[in-house]
Amino acid sequence: MFGKNSSTARNEAERLSKLKKLIQMRQEALAIQDRLMDSNIEVVKAAEKGLERLQEQFFDENQDMMAPQQHEVARKDFGYFLTLVEMAIAYYGIEGYDKDTTH
Repeated sequence: MFGKNSSTARNEAERLSKLKKLIQMRQEALAIQDRLMDSNIEVVKAAEKGLERLQEQFFDENQDMMAPQQHEVARKDFGYFLTLVEMAIAYYGIEGYDKDTTH
């Protein structure tokens, strides 16, 4: 038929939902990065806790996409963590171009 079947439409909705969540995580990580450089130690401590929470959420939701070693490195290296988030965004953004979308 001409339209997507319900399974394909559901998969597309799930992909877009995942992509939106990952973009929100990236925005939150960038906001935390600013707070990590604050001169107020209490702001920095709160940012560190927020980053730990965000990292765990990311790893819980995307553990099938990374090795445990990547998880460990990303916990210690903010730049690497952000790179993993960016890679997941790219993956879910590109995945939408499958064979069901031929023109």
